[in-house]
Amino acid sequence: MLSRVADSLYWMSRYIERAEHTCRLTEVNLKQMLDESPEVSGQRWERVVNCLRTDPPSKGDREAWTVANWIMFDLSNPDSIASCIASARENARQVRETISSDLWETINRLHLYVKKTLTDSGSRRDPHEFLRHLKHEIHVLHGIADSTVVHGEGWMFLQAGKAVERAAATSALLYEHIQDFLSLEMGDGAEGFLHWVAVLRSCSAFAAYTKTYTAEVRPARVLEFLLLSPIFPRSVRFCISTVRHSIESIEKEHGGSVRGARALKAARKLESLLDFLSIEDLMDETLRARLTEIESLCGAIHQALEAGYVFYENAPSEIRGAA
Repeated sequence: MLSRVADSLYWMSRYIERAEHTCRLTEVNLKQMLDESPEVSGQRWERVVNCLRTDPPSKGDREAWTVANWIMFDLSNPDSIASCIASARENARQVRETISSDLWETINRLHLYVKKTLTDSGSRRDPHEFLRHLKHEIHVLHGIADSTVVHGEGWMFLQAGKAVERAAATSALLYEHIQDFLSLEMGDGAEGFLHWVAVLRSCSAFAAYTKTYTAEVRPARVLEFLLLSPIFPRSVRFCISTVRHSIESIEKEHGGSVRGARALKAARKLESLLDFLSIEDLMDETLRARLTEIESLCGAIHQALEAGYVFYENAPSEIRGAA
């Protein structure tokens, strides 16, 4: 497989996953605004921006709806939902011969829906419908990809991109809630319950959590579920296992080459770290350092994937991007 094809498949998958995560995070926080004061709401949206690991639209303007619109519709923000969908569609366009026609049509239809919304002020007045529709269509897109794309090397790059993005997003979300995990005040009462339910909903995890632990929402269990669960698809542990499996499968396609050795080593290192962690290890002041290390290793996996399969050492200069 050409490096440019692998890169486009990987980034197409990452952008789609980033758009869906941003949809969920935005929708959850828009709903929570209904019961909050403007001061609390402003702090909430500052946290949302931090969770997305992006820069706010303006240092001086943190008004909730300004930030929400910037996150959803602003094409000058490369991490906005509109920008991510456009980038995913562009990457898909470059590899139309690799993906199925059904998958291409679904991505293109999603792009056209977002593009129409940007020019229709009436549609933009109902962000909940916009976010709901996008989430649904992205879930449909994943099903179409699963059913119509050959599960070969290209498929593994799609899986790796989705899993790396999910692991990084969940890690960032948990990091931004560190102080709340360590705060006794946020563990009890109606306010604490609603807070942790919102964290779970931000990862589409509330229903899965209640089936695992019942409806008793505890901060320690939330952390354990989103970080260490080996069976929940959006947990960091599950995602890293998916990345490791994808890299191993890609290497087999290449007859056991070593191009992905660094990425595989980083994935196995993070997987081992998570395997030996317990919730008792995390509910103290070491939590910040642990999550920082996990985020750093997620970044190392991404960099190693790009170095091994896109900008690899013996690639022609036009592939490496050299002058």
